Amino acid sequence: MDSSVLSAEQVNKKKFYILICGVLTFFLTSMAKVLIPNTIFTDLQKLGLEADRISSLGAAFLYSYAASQLLIGCFSDRYGGVRVLLIGGSLFSAGTIIFPLLPADQYYLMIFFRLMTGFGAGTIFLGVAKLLGDLYSEKFGIALGCVLFISYLGPTTGTLPMVKLVETIGWKPAMILPGILAAIAMIIILSLKKGTIKPVMAGQNLAPLFVMLKSRSMWFLCFSCATVYGAYYSVVGQIGNKAMSDIFHIPSRKASMFLMILTLIVALNNMGGNLLLKLFGGCRKLVLITGVIASTVGVSLAYFGFRSSGGAAFFIASGVLLAFPAGFFPMFSIVAKEINKPEHMGMAVAFLNFMAFVFISLYQNIVGWILKGYPVNKETLAFPVEAYTSSYLFFMIGAAVSLIAVFFVPETKKGE
Repeated sequence: MDSSVLSAEQVNKKKFYILICGVLTFFLTSMAKVLIPNTIFTDLQKLGLEADRISSLGAAFLYSYAASQLLIGCFSDRYGGVRVLLIGGSLFSAGTIIFPLLPADQYYLMIFFRLMTGFGAGTIFLGVAKLLGDLYSEKFGIALGCVLFISYLGPTTGTLPMVKLVETIGWKPAMILPGILAAIAMIIILSLKKGTIKPVMAGQNLAPLFVMLKSRSMWFLCFSCATVYGAYYSVVGQIGNKAMSDIFHIPSRKASMFLMILTLIVALNNMGGNLLLKLFGGCRKLVLITGVIASTVGVSLAYFGFRSSGGAAFFIASGVLLAFPAGFFPMFSIVAKEINKPEHMGMAVAFLNFMAFVFISLYQNIVGWILKGYPVNKETLAFPVEAYTSSYLFFMIGAAVSLIAVFFVPETKKGE
């Protein structure tokens, strides 16, 4: 049976079921962003891995995810949503299942499979977006918003629930489980794919990418989100749980509960950005400035809290302030679209997403290098407070760059 036999209604029905499987897998990829190294940082230390190498395992996923936004994003029209989803899901499930099975002395092989996992995760997002465009072209914005909200629940599941699962069944089975679920989703898609995959056709090329690279406004926009996403994801996906345990002696479950609350703030604040937009009379730039200021105050608060032995309250308040603007990606995306020509809107958002993940990856790498420079308690595997103070000093430098950059972003206020 092929597409010439199936009616349009039958094809769309199959695509809907494929989309459901894609959204489930997209949820799993969003959860995977925060699992390594944050959830199993100490477990990886016990394998003999140093802080910079552990951080690089997390960063490898994010670098690869970022690369997929440009490489696959340019050609998603050519290959179609179902084909792109199958490619991404296969890579993600294989990398997720194999990684925990590797011994610590095969570090570069571990990096390779983290790269595979990240590239697959980013490709899944693009496949889901393409299917949404096929099925809900007239309501694409609403449909994408619903899917993004579901995906933001992924990091929520990756905090406290995954910590409990790791404590119950061990970190290796817990890390393998998302890969198994993704593989099942891919098997279901394979069983439904007949009639939904169109012949490969000419699609986009790399020309719009060079337009982005030459745009000063896009670079200012990208740098303005550096600390918003770099610092937030370093806390949620890398050092938050570890810092609360090492410095404030907060049990892992309670620390994970706090991080879960932060991810819920981010999910809900996708709507908060729109509320601020109305409050500011449609001034997009003012919303972005507010977000960057919140992030700057957040990292500064934690830094001075560590310096003055201010206790966990400073760290908790800092986390909330960092989470507040991390839900503003739709607003950053709107500005990216509006400062570029209509024919470059897709690439503008892809480029912004790419740069956001580049900053997230860089921040994790740099924090890993900083932590490595400090001695670890041999009994507890805890880092000293100075290691976290230095990490937040780096966050403050990044925040200063973002704060300067955001004021150079053009205003794109639309009339009523």
